[in-house]
Amino acid sequence: MQIAFNGYFWGQPRTGSGQYLRHLWDALPRVAPHGTRLTLLLPPDAEPDDAHAGIRAIRGRQLPVLGGRVDKLDKAAWEGVSVARLARRARADLLHVPYFSAPLPPFKPCPVVVTAHDMIPWVAPGYAESAAVKLYLRVAVACVRRADMILADSEASRRDVIKVLKVSPRKVRAVYLGMESHPSYSPDEIAAMRSRLGLPANYAFYLGGFDRRKNVPLLLRAWHSALSRLEGDPLLVIGGKVPAPGGVFPDVMGEARTLGFSGDGSAVRFPGMVSEEDKPLIMAGAQLFVYPSAYEGFGLDPLEAMSVGCPVVSSSGGSLDEVVGDAGLLVPPNDAAALSEAIVRAWNDPLLRADLSQRGKQRATTFTWEKTAAQTFAAYEHCAQKPKRGAGH
Repeated sequence: MQIAFNGYFWGQPRTGSGQYLRHLWDALPRVAPHGTRLTLLLPPDAEPDDAHAGIRAIRGRQLPVLGGRVDKLDKAAWEGVSVARLARRARADLLHVPYFSAPLPPFKPCPVVVTAHDMIPWVAPGYAESAAVKLYLRVAVACVRRADMILADSEASRRDVIKVLKVSPRKVRAVYLGMESHPSYSPDEIAAMRSRLGLPANYAFYLGGFDRRKNVPLLLRAWHSALSRLEGDPLLVIGGKVPAPGGVFPDVMGEARTLGFSGDGSAVRFPGMVSEEDKPLIMAGAQLFVYPSAYEGFGLDPLEAMSVGCPVVSSSGGSLDEVVGDAGLLVPPNDAAALSEAIVRAWNDPLLRADLSQRGKQRATTFTWEKTAAQTFAAYEHCAQKPKRGAGH
């Protein structure tokens, strides 16, 4: 089988869609039958990196009508027309679009599988406010509805896809994402990381973005409420570059200042961007990983924390109860008081943390990219073997 991939996010490996594409690309050859061929369809300005220099890739050209002058229009043209033309040129038996997009129906070259990581613009208020975004999303929905199969990252996302797109449940499959395995970090490695980054022995950690659904201001309020009841000298470390407030981004730093979390000696620290190399080490050294998101299509950050043995306190928003399960403490979304109580309970109880650490590591081992790839390939085979029929549901 000749499988083509829309490689739009290949050159953006720090994005969720970029990571998904690369992990799936690497894992598929380990599970696919002999003779399966993968072809990466790349936009004009994309280049395979050194680690993937030998891959089969076809690069497209900008549509002359746009000429690369308007980025958003060029992206729409790539998704609707160009990638379909390249798939036909590659003689693809199937095209996989690893994010929420699909070719315009008249240009559909072969069976199409789409991955819908989440349905945030449709289920979370305020994420599709501009007229241009609303138009783009309407077109995307019309195209994705005509895909042969839609993969969702979780059962929660699957339900949202069926509800928003109004498609048959038979057309949507839940395929969980995988998790890279990390080494068991030694106490010396963790101590060296703490010394290098200036972290104390006891700290809680958050990493995962700052848009409205992530509930970082709520985390700050919960931490403020919990502080007087936490043993030792607690510190909350919030990783990532905090964006300026506006649109879907709340005023995180303003909330921190209001609560007194500013200046040296504060009980909250904002270290800025965290490298991919440091991320699992910081998680492994943390007393807690706190993740209060109100909605997730999957939840890779708490899963990664679990994989290195960091106890997780999270919400049950979206798919998080599926991913974390009974291996963490889950509270209702948007409930600062419940989050505060869970933080106090886990922080002050070393036996509970040890139990959560062990259960988290065990649960994380059940999420592998090989399993993701095998279930994805099964979807490919199903679509490739279906008799051809007219577009629609």
